[in-house]
This record gives sequence, C-alpha cells and structure tokens, in this order.
Amino acid sequence: MMSRWHVPLALLTCLVLVGPTLFILRNAREAQAAPAPGQQGIVPILDAESRARLLTYHRGCSKQADCEQPLGCFSDSRHGKYCTDSNCTNDLQCPEDQRCRTMSTFHGGPRFRLCAPTGPRQEGELCLDLPRDRTSSCAGELQCAGINGLGYCARSCAPGEPGTCPDGFFCADVQPGPSCLPTCEAGGCPQGQQCIPFIDGASLCASVVYGTNCLKTPCPGGHKCQVDPSTRFPGKVWMECVVRCSDANPTCAEGQVCDRYHCLQACDPNGPNPCAEGYHCDRRGKDLPWSCQPDSWPVR
Repeated sequence: MMSRWHVPLALLTCLVLVGPTLFILRNAREAQAAPAPGQQGIVPILDAESRARLLTYHRGCSKQADCEQPLGCFSDSRHGKYCTDSNCTNDLQCPEDQRCRTMSTFHGGPRFRLCAPTGPRQEGELCLDLPRDRTSSCAGELQCAGINGLGYCARSCAPGEPGTCPDGFFCADVQPGPSCLPTCEAGGCPQGQQCIPFIDGASLCASVVYGTNCLKTPCPGGHKCQVDPSTRFPGKVWMECVVRCSDANPTCAEGQVCDRYHCLQACDPNGPNPCAEGYHCDRRGKDLPWSCQPDSWPVR
C-alpha cells in the first residue's frame, strides 16, 4: 500500500523536473515577443496561426485604428492601404535582388520591415518604397526616406552632427529615420533648370514645369500652390493653384469639378481636349468625375 507521503513526494518531484522547463519556455516566448535592439516600434513577423486569428489581416484600411494589434495600416503603390505585419528581419529572408528595408506609415504610425526590390535610383533621386516595378527603387544600401509619401534615395545620418551628409545634402528628421535629403538652394542648378523646394525642406533641380508655376507667380487668395514631382519623370514637376472642396462643399468655378478634394478642370474624354500640356483627360475611379490629370498619374 502506498503511504500518504508518496503522493506529495511524487508531486514535488514533478514540480522540480517540470518547473525549469516551464521557466525556460516562458523566457523563450518573452524573448521572441520582445523587439530586437533597434527594432522598437516595428510591426513583428506573425506566424500563420496568428495571422489566421486576426480578422483584419490583409484587409483594407484608412487609418491605424482599422487594424487589430499588432498589425499596421500600410500603404504601397501596388495594392493601396491594407493591414499587415512585417515579412523579414534581414536581407537573407528576401528573394534575390531584394533587400529587407524599414518602411513607415503615415501620421507617425508603426514601422515595417518588408522585402523591397533594389533598383537604379541613386542618392538624392525620387523613389517609392514598394513600386510596381524596380525602376523607382533605390540602389544598394540606400533607403527610400521622406514624408507624406514623397521619398528620396538616402543614406542615414546623425542630426546635429556636421559632416554626416555629403555636399548638396542635409540631415533631415524624416521616416523611417534621419536621412540625408537633397538640396539645391545653396549650390544652384545647371543652366536651363530651376531649384524647386518641397514641403519636407528638400529641393531638386527641374528642367520642365507643367501647369502654373505658382512658386514664381503666387496663387490668388483662397488658392494653394501644390507642387508634385514624379518618380517616373525625373526632372519634371507639376504645379497647380488649387481650391479645396468636398462632398459637403463641392462648389467649384465654372468648368471645374471636385476631384480628390480639389477643384480641377473638367473634361470629356469624347469631346475637345481642354487640358494643358502635361495633362490628360482621365478619372481616378468609375464613380469620380472626368478631369485633367497630370501625365505622371497614376504612379507618383
């Protein structure tokens, strides 16, 4: 007959043997969940089971709140905005001719580590994080850095430390991290080109300006000077004096329509072409009006 001490002794033995194992497993899970050094604020890579439990995984989004944690609302030029996780932590996890790059969301949301193609764009040239083809991607170790969707192929830098950027560049606090952005304001441009400043403080030399050059001729009251470069057409810039509008306040001048919250020149694809050079008659969706769109559309 088993004595009354046998059961507690067996239980104690089990705890002694299993306890360290549970401790190790718990620490392993915590180590896996904790971000690696320098990776804080970056959306992690989720396994298939975790992705399946998230109802918003790869669903459309318009803001970070539309995505379940730890997903982030990411926007790329190929698929629009959607909730996703990271898919790499280093270059070895990416296909050939791709690199694992850090990318940002708008409005200071979480960052991602995603495989992106390498391309021909050199330092200071315009770029896209995830373009439809690699012609708008950065070469080598350069990162596509900037704000509000406009990016430049750049090296990282240390703000406040002189000499971290080459001549013709300055260290800017942009996403996904401080980077050397181009400037032509001090050095000037080749003959026949003009220096075009952008809202992030960077500036580039342009040989062609389409639309109204509202940097030289200020817009009338109530209008805003909008400057749009294009990754597909280096050296070309589109400018417009635009008026804001909305569904609630769609009033635009005669001959204009409200498109993308701006009053734009209306047009008829089957009628005479009223669009200026550098623009064509198009629409951004079947429910949107026909208007004069820049030739750089649909890819920035």
